[in-house]
Amino acid sequence: MTFAAGVLGNHSSVKGFKVVASDGGAGRVSWATYAPGDSYLVLTVGRFSRKHHVLPAGAVTDVGNNEVHVALTKSELAHLPLLPDPQAAVDDEKVQEAIATFATAASRFPQRG
Repeated sequence: MTFAAGVLGNHSSVKGFKVVASDGGAGRVSWATYAPGDSYLVLTVGRFSRKHHVLPAGAVTDVGNNEVHVALTKSELAHLPLLPDPQAAVDDEKVQEAIATFATAASRFPQRG
């Protein structure tokens, strides 16, 4: 997956930005890769018991005011694959799992034409 055209605006990095799910605040971006076709964010949630989830770039709908808005609910984000730490290697299985979770959630949204 890749970020939708123009969604990043003039931001070269979103590390540290707040992540806003469709139903409210969900955590912070602790890592990101912007490689074409292989872009994803690592979303870190929790203050004391931190969890790091792989979030596909295609889920990002808007970036601005130090916030990354995504087309998933907090519950859907909680079902994304976990990493032991933000900079851990993401294997193809984890990427495919994240894309599948996003695709399932995205199927509920109206299609733009």
